[in-house]
Amino acid sequence: MGGDDVPDVADVYDDIAAPYAEGYWEQNPYQAAFEFPATTALVPDVSGRRILDAGCGSGVYSQWLLERGADVVGVDVSPEMLAEADERTGDRAEFYRSDLTSSLDFAADGEFDGVVSGSAFDHVEDWHHLFAELARVVSAGGFLVFSMRHPLANDREYDNWHYFDVERRVEDWGVQVPHYPRPLSAVVNPLLDAGFRLDELTEPTPTEAFATQRPDEYEQFCTEPYWLCVRAVRS
Repeated sequence: MGGDDVPDVADVYDDIAAPYAEGYWEQNPYQAAFEFPATTALVPDVSGRRILDAGCGSGVYSQWLLERGADVVGVDVSPEMLAEADERTGDRAEFYRSDLTSSLDFAADGEFDGVVSGSAFDHVEDWHHLFAELARVVSAGGFLVFSMRHPLANDREYDNWHYFDVERRVEDWGVQVPHYPRPLSAVVNPLLDAGFRLDELTEPTPTEAFATQRPDEYEQFCTEPYWLCVRAVRS
């Protein structure tokens, strides 16, 4: 668990924005060759649809959505990451600074046809509020696709961790990154309570590109889950 000296999420991502811009994300097989292909596989046709990239970071998902014809709005708590996202997408998307733990005041009710979020929700403690706010800004029949670290991966990662607790932990990425592991029930129940229905859930195995870069972990993650990817639909 982190102490009071652990920075908040905005400061952390401000600090690592420059390495992301220099290709850190693309060179990280856990993201580029594992999480990203599994998450994007769940995204339906977005051509001509208005999509929110929630926790957009450096804009990798925003760029992917734009390439498929979406009208993209990105939101992130880190100003430095938003600057990288704007540069990556060449001013073709709208970006707002906002914290996913608070209200998305820039967005009208039912404004979006869908929401995509790659590995960002783990930084948020209260998913009841998070999903309620996303349900507010998504139109009826719209989708929510997101990824997170699998609860069983957290079980392997942490000592003295109780599966059923939602408790702040800290990752060491060269900087201290706070996030909130949670059990599967604390994923699904807030989603249903907010008015979404679960449409598809995947526990992906790594790609062959991951095998090339991380052969030892490839064998492990072909038999043990690491990511959990979810698609839900707004009722």
